[in-house]
Amino acid sequence: MLDFNELKDIPGYDAWQCIKQINQGFSSDKKFFIKDANGRKFFLRLSDVSLYNRKKQEHEIICSMSQLGIPTVQEVDLGLCNYGKNVYMLQTWIDGHLLETVLPTLTETRQYELGLEAGRILKKIHSIQSATTCDWYSTRLKQYLSSYEEYKKHHISYEHEQQIDKFINENIDLLKGKRVSLVHGDYHVGNMILPPTEAIYIIDFDRFDWKNPIEDFYKLAVFSRYISTSFCIGQVDGYTDFSPSREFWKMYALSVAMTSFLSLLWGKRISEDMYRHRKRLCDILVQDHDYFKSNIPKWYRK
Repeated sequence: MLDFNELKDIPGYDAWQCIKQINQGFSSDKKFFIKDANGRKFFLRLSDVSLYNRKKQEHEIICSMSQLGIPTVQEVDLGLCNYGKNVYMLQTWIDGHLLETVLPTLTETRQYELGLEAGRILKKIHSIQSATTCDWYSTRLKQYLSSYEEYKKHHISYEHEQQIDKFINENIDLLKGKRVSLVHGDYHVGNMILPPTEAIYIIDFDRFDWKNPIEDFYKLAVFSRYISTSFCIGQVDGYTDFSPSREFWKMYALSVAMTSFLSLLWGKRISEDMYRHRKRLCDILVQDHDYFKSNIPKWYRK
């Protein structure tokens, strides 16, 4: 039997009749499904106490979502547990299936419709502005140069890096003067739930940040794109009201290119298998953009 001593000082613990640990995702957090004596279901996330301030901000952001009509979990409680060693977030549980598992069973028309919905939701998320100003050009350039330097230090050699680097250098000035907003940070079909009501819910804001909104489309390019291109087309159309501009696609391609080296670096740090997986993803990204001769990916071109 599993030992849940670390949870016992969370208010309401004595009424919990079912506790199941969820072993999914790359996060170091511990996650649990909870059901109490009244049949209410909850999602519990346990993090190291050093993350308290960030978790408090995440809690406040999710609380503000309902005011904007963003379909997501409801915050129930936030606090310390395990004798002050951990911070917990208790949220409502959403019954349903992860969208990534459901999409392949649906018609392409329905996949596109759900993409439209996801795009419109994302636009609402991006309407939440940062309370502080940010020079996005300087911030993003610094991040890119740092990741590229680390990429070189690890002696990674990617056959298409010259095309990617050339495209970035030619277009980096596009970032000047661009706004910063709340971004989900991991916006893809693996973090969306389709409940019986057939209206998608967005989950897992653990990687939220304050960036230029286009950064939230990277996971569409490297995750959702492999599940359903119809969904991806819908997400772009829903976000842009069916008319993605030339600037949108330039920024999209630049974001994809700038994140490619970081993706390869991350894979290398994890394992050789993960590096090979990330390399395959980069290969497809490069091909989608005709080796960055085109801003619009092949899967969208009409």
